Amino acid sequence: MAHDKIVLVTFPADQGDIIKDFVEWHLDLGLDVILTEDLNSSDDTQEILDSFSETGRVDWFPTKVKDYKNCRPAESLAELARDRHGADWVIMCDVDEFLCPQGDDLRSILQRAAAEDITAIRVDCFNMTGALENEGRATEARIWRIAQPIQESFEQQLSGQIPAPYIFIRHPPKTIVRMDAFLEYGWGSHDVKTSRGKTAEFSELKFHHFPIRGFETFQKKVQNVANFFEINKHYEDWWGWHWRRWIRLNEEGRLREEYENQFLTPARAEELIRDGTCVVDTTISNWVANRSARPVTNQV
Repeated sequence: MAHDKIVLVTFPADQGDIIKDFVEWHLDLGLDVILTEDLNSSDDTQEILDSFSETGRVDWFPTKVKDYKNCRPAESLAELARDRHGADWVIMCDVDEFLCPQGDDLRSILQRAAAEDITAIRVDCFNMTGALENEGRATEARIWRIAQPIQESFEQQLSGQIPAPYIFIRHPPKTIVRMDAFLEYGWGSHDVKTSRGKTAEFSELKFHHFPIRGFETFQKKVQNVANFFEINKHYEDWWGWHWRRWIRLNEEGRLREEYENQFLTPARAEELIRDGTCVVDTTISNWVANRSARPVTNQV
């Protein structure tokens, strides 16, 4: 069990502002390989991935797919992690999601899961925010975690009339799966089906989600998704509802207002911390500070 191979799979798209931190954070957790299928990034994402590929712990390739009607990209990438890299466990997440173990290290948690015949792990994902005037490096500046998010209704998804700014809306969980039991992912890869074993949650595991960073990055992502939907018209209206909402706001010239609504003033943050909606969580920001202080020769 101690030598089980852990592979993270992800699909970056124009996320050069955060992907270096994403890769370094997860390699520091002890993952064996990060396998990425790049969705035709036009920024420096691919160059950053290239700089890591020399270590042998990052394997990436550009996608050849634009129309996903007859494709199952998540399953294909997970199976490639198994077949090319011998993955025993596969973590599926996005580049703006950072897995944060607490207490035991990740490998020990997965050893415990295997001993208890747990083959699928659901990991809650919490949005991170900060102050608007501090728009710098997101992993450094976003230290307020939305600990008690709001669950929107299906009707609100379709209408786009959500009860709070998006940052307060519950983000669906992500998964870790035992590959010798893997069958398929559910919608958006937020759940997974296995052939045996149990599905469980571990309180020691959570993802920190950094969806809102700089405005230009946000707007570029919205436009990329709009282009995706132009090609992939087969998805139902509820699929990617928050992106569809942002696309409409962008078309209406209201995306900047939407962006600014995702941040808090310090006074508002204090109120939300007092009532338990938010907590101060410096897990990632402390890591950034400590890593920045290391000698350059020790960095990847």
